[in-house]
Amino acid sequence: MSRPAIKLTPRDQNPGARGPGRPRSNAADQAILRAALKVFIERGVEAASIEQIADYAGVARTTLYRRWSAKQALIAQAIASARGEEERRAANRAKMSKSPEPLIDALADIITRTEYRRLTARLIGSVPSCPELMATYWNNYLLPRRSVMLDLIKVARDQGIVRDDCDPEMLLDLISGAIIHHLLVRPGKRTRSEMRAYLRRAVRQMGPCESTKKHQP
Repeated sequence: MSRPAIKLTPRDQNPGARGPGRPRSNAADQAILRAALKVFIERGVEAASIEQIADYAGVARTTLYRRWSAKQALIAQAIASARGEEERRAANRAKMSKSPEPLIDALADIITRTEYRRLTARLIGSVPSCPELMATYWNNYLLPRRSVMLDLIKVARDQGIVRDDCDPEMLLDLISGAIIHHLLVRPGKRTRSEMRAYLRRAVRQMGPCESTKKHQP
């Protein structure tokens, strides 16, 4: 039986919020998130510990316990923080411009960064031993991002960029799977320009076939 996602507490959702006593430090929060990401990438979820993260961040262990209810919640937020809001902003720009280009450019930049490949491999590799990490990341961070991407696919469908009978959920899964396969399975290092060209080819494969275009009014 699969283990459920960890339900984020108010302090998980806003670890820097002011509570009783002295206000919490945003600088400390960011240091903790960077440290959590570093430890996770280097050692994986099982070998990572609150103690190690606190040592890397240069804070007391109690500081972490006050901010996050579980190690998985902290690592999930660290992963989301590393990816930042760039994809969401790029998707919104693409939606407004009715073109996938802003999103393709942003994705090509993000997924060719040095740490992204190791991070993705660690996250996928954690599923058998710690499924609640992926479930927590999916439910609290990926689903909101996917909703923006799905809206963009619907716009692309209306514009004739992709097939008008496509399933947006399935199409998003296919694109995500292609990215992971190209990054982690196919040998070789991916450059930004090469990844941009690959994503453009992937989008073209989802488009209407030539015979369909010829019969369109």
